[in-house]
Amino acid sequence: MKQITTYIIKHKLLKAYVTNKPSENAPDISYSTNFGRAREFDGLDNSKIDMNDHIAIRKTVTEQVEYEEVSHE
Repeated sequence: MKQITTYIIKHKLLKAYVTNKPSENAPDISYSTNFGRAREFDGLDNSKIDMNDHIAIRKTVTEQVEYEEVSHE
């Protein structure tokens, strides 16, 4: 079974989600109130987000593959 974990970052005080990947060169954070526009982070990104002002929401997707023999009748 394969699992993929990503994170969505939400502002603590606002119902707004991070939609970009801020860095040292471009430190501005963009937000959207639309959850569907939230950017997913894999935890390995070199993003510069002050987590004192934000909450991480973990998203785990589990992929399960099943095989079953079928008869030809």
